[in-house]
Amino acid sequence: MGDYADLSADVAVVGAGASGIPAAIGAARAGAKVILLEEDPVIGGAPSDYYVCLFYGRPMTGVNAELERLLKSKYAPTPRAQFFLPSGYQHAWREILSAEPNLRVITGARAARVLHTNDAGTPAVAGVTVEAAPGVTFDINSKVTIDCTGSGIISDLAGCTIMYGRDAKADFGEPHAPDTADDHVQACTWMYFIQGLVGITDKARPRGVHVNVGIAPRGEDHLPQPHPILEGETDPELYLHWGCAVECRDTRDPVALAEAHAKAYEVMAPDLQRLHENGYTVHLAPRIGVRECRRVRGEHVITENDITDGAFPDDTIALADYGFDDWRSKAKGGRRDKHVEEFGAATARYGIPYRALIPQGVDGLLVAGKCMSGTHIAQSSFRVMPIAGSTGQAAGVAAALSVKHQQQPRALDPEELRKTLRAEPQHLQLSFD
Repeated sequence: MGDYADLSADVAVVGAGASGIPAAIGAARAGAKVILLEEDPVIGGAPSDYYVCLFYGRPMTGVNAELERLLKSKYAPTPRAQFFLPSGYQHAWREILSAEPNLRVITGARAARVLHTNDAGTPAVAGVTVEAAPGVTFDINSKVTIDCTGSGIISDLAGCTIMYGRDAKADFGEPHAPDTADDHVQACTWMYFIQGLVGITDKARPRGVHVNVGIAPRGEDHLPQPHPILEGETDPELYLHWGCAVECRDTRDPVALAEAHAKAYEVMAPDLQRLHENGYTVHLAPRIGVRECRRVRGEHVITENDITDGAFPDDTIALADYGFDDWRSKAKGGRRDKHVEEFGAATARYGIPYRALIPQGVDGLLVAGKCMSGTHIAQSSFRVMPIAGSTGQAAGVAAALSVKHQQQPRALDPEELRKTLRAEPQHLQLSFD
């Protein structure tokens, strides 16, 4: 077994996914020494694990814009494609990461514990203990840690206030919240690619929107059809699909997630068999996609009302251009229920305040991405990758500035942060004007 020595960094980012990679890059470009930690062997997050390989929500700005340009110019599976292969995301991210000399990436190692200090009388995170192998650990000591796990597990270990499930209407005055809080979260979806098998000339083409977008084949009436605009173009016989949506009894519990995997496979089995019989092979994502887990209560909780009002607080550090998309599954068939349409999946434009990245009562820590501070309803909007990426980049820059000024993130001047985010080399859009 290798000899693992303790490490030190200005900023430790836990989770190399949609928010974590931009966070690490943002911090490094702002002058901080950064360690990016990922428990999986590969980076990428949702595209690698869940096959969420297309962008919903806007704007694509900052580091995300760089990613999109690389994907389109070098790693697109076909001209005009709007989704990309998981390997494309990994290639593009590695290309961007490799240009940052202040940044070290460590994969295949899980943050098992949080290092604490409370010298100033307030609990503070001072890094994480990493489990490299059973019984083999090392510490990453950091001045600021950023939770970009998507699950909020680092914040939970740090003693932050955790929100899970649906909030009651009385909690935040949201008109579409239930009267009583519960533990229901958004449904999980198992995504997959299908690809035509070479040499089978009589296969029945799945009726569906072609390589641009995927639709789950949930029966004869729901099989997709080729997009007419793409007729006549090179046909890679490649489609991306939402397999089905199933409920998970607790997305914080790995055993419960495994049960959701089994349930999803049972629902999808007839479709997978039909595809095989018609000449297509199926590439299932390694993991079922988790839309919602823990949410970390911050100095501001983003609500349904913030989004419908189009709020742009003075400390806005990221933009969001996406409506409510609150998936919940039926007992059979895995389709969304009417809750989505009740208050609209229409586009909504609003600002993410810096205060939503600062956990209540714990110093030395920032939270970005889908586990940052928001209600169950609001999280259904800001959870998508472009918005998560912008919040991650903002958190990385905030962490670097906090280290530079030798102050806690909550003491940072939001206007200085906003000015730095807009400038070279961050180029993060903070206005729709």
